[in-house]
Amino acid sequence: MPTWRILAAGLAIAAGSVGPAAAQGFPPACQDLVEKLCGRVSVGRCFQDESLWASVSSQCSGDIQTMIEMEREALEQQAEDRNTRPRGNENPAHRQTAGQSREIQRGLSYGGILRAGPGMDYAKLGSLQPDDDINILEDTGVWFNDYKWFKVDSPIGVGYHWGGIFCTEGRAPEGVLSSCAQDISGGGPQPAPTAEPDEATDAAEYVRTTFYTEEMLMEGLSPDNEGFFTNPAVDVIHANNGPGGSCIDVNPFVDAQDFDIAEIKRTLRLNASRAANGQMLVEADFRNFGERKSIVWTLVGSSGYWQVSDIEGPDSGSRLGGIRCP
Repeated sequence: MPTWRILAAGLAIAAGSVGPAAAQGFPPACQDLVEKLCGRVSVGRCFQDESLWASVSSQCSGDIQTMIEMEREALEQQAEDRNTRPRGNENPAHRQTAGQSREIQRGLSYGGILRAGPGMDYAKLGSLQPDDDINILEDTGVWFNDYKWFKVDSPIGVGYHWGGIFCTEGRAPEGVLSSCAQDISGGGPQPAPTAEPDEATDAAEYVRTTFYTEEMLMEGLSPDNEGFFTNPAVDVIHANNGPGGSCIDVNPFVDAQDFDIAEIKRTLRLNASRAANGQMLVEADFRNFGERKSIVWTLVGSSGYWQVSDIEGPDSGSRLGGIRCP
C-alpha cells in the first residue's frame, strides 16, 4: 500500500471519522472483529486492554497490529503538524476566507467524556485523554455550568464535548474555558486546572478499595453506605430505599444485577482526572462475566476525603443522578 494511502487510512482510523473497516486491504472478518470489540473507540486505545487479544485469531493479529501502528503514526503526524504551525494570534485557526464559510478551529482536550448530544443526559460515546486533538465543528449554544457544549471531531469519533474541559488555538470562543496559548505576561487565558498526580492516584485508589470489594458490591446502594455519597446520588439512594420499594434494577457500581468479583478485580483499570469545575472524574473499565463495562464516578472533595456525587454507566439514561424514582 503506498505511503500516502497508509497515512490517509491511519488518519481516518485515528480521527474516528470512519471505522477501521474503511481502511483498505484488511480482511472483512478482521475489520468486523475490531468494530465489534472497539466500537467507536480508537483501535490503539481499545487494545490497551490486553485481555481483548484473547478474542483475536492468529489470522487477524497481524492486521490489527498494523491498524494500531497506522493510527500511532497518524497521531504522531498530527502532533508534528500542530507543533510546527504558528500559535496564538499570529495565525488564528478560526477566520473567514473567500469562498469558504470558515476554517475548523482546532483544540486540545483536557480529558473527559464525549457524548452523543449536547448535555449530561446523552449517551457516552467514549472518553478523551488529556492532550487529545479535537476539531470544533459546531457551537450548539447549549450552556452548562458557565460553559457551552460543542460538536467536535476527536480521535474516537464525532460527538459533543463540554467547553469547560478543552482549550482552542487562537482566541477561545464564548463558552470555552481558554485559549491553549498562555499569556506569560499575565491577563491571558490559562489552561484548565489539573489534578496533581498523587491526587488523581488517590481518587482512583479510593474508588478501587472502597467500592470494588465483594462486600460493597453486595450491599450496593444500601442506606448503610449513605455516608460515602452526596447529592444528587444521596437523593436517589433515599428514594430507592423508600416505602415505594426499589426503583433501580441494576447495581450502578457494575451496571449489572450480578457480578464476578474475581474477574472485576483482575481486569479493573482506573483513570482519574480533575474537570474544570473542580470535580474529580474516575473512569473504571473492567469485565464482568466477559462483558466489557465502563463506569464513570464523579467525586467531590480532595485527597483523604472523597464523596461520590454521581455514577454513570455506558447507556443513555444510566446516570444515577438522573434517575427519578416514583
